[in-house]
This record gives sequence, structure tokens and C-alpha cells, in this order.
Amino acid sequence: MSRTARTLYVEALDILLRGRMADVAVARDWELLREVARLAQQDAKLALASTDPALFSSWRAAVTRYHLKGWTYMTPERVDAVRDRANNYKNTPRVA
Repeated sequence: MSRTARTLYVEALDILLRGRMADVAVARDWELLREVARLAQQDAKLALASTDPALFSSWRAAVTRYHLKGWTYMTPERVDAVRDRANNYKNTPRVA
């Protein structure tokens, strides 16, 4: 999928805020899942608290839910590793 950086950011933030990470993982949208993991790992910027307090608190709450749902170890690096493993498995010849 080809997305602009802005589109990827907006979609990932929406997924994080709605807690829909599992849907993205099932769809194997690695690019989007990696961005969600990056946003969760970086957390909301402190400057956002003064410019958009509602988004700041929503983002912080979403990151907390992300960790409570067990996604803590789904870092951008881990998403890359899972993607590579899935691609290697898909390309492995099977013997009947």
C-alpha cells in the first residue's frame, strides 16, 4: 500500500485511539501496524497538552489501553521482525 506520511500518521493515530490494533494485525498491514507501534512507543508530545488538551488526554489514555491489552512488546522493530518472518514463511517451498 502506498500512503503519504501524513495519511499513515492520521490512520495510525485513529487506529490507536479506537484500539483497533488487532484488526490491523489480522489484515497484515505491516506499514500501518508499525506506525501504530511507533505512536504508542513515543506517546503524546507534551506540547500537545497546551495546544490540544483533549487529543493529548485521549492519546495518553489510548497508549495506556495499548499496554493493558498486551501490545507493549509490539514495537516498530518487532513489527519488522514479524513481517520478515511472515514473508519468509510465505516464500518457503512446501513439500507434499
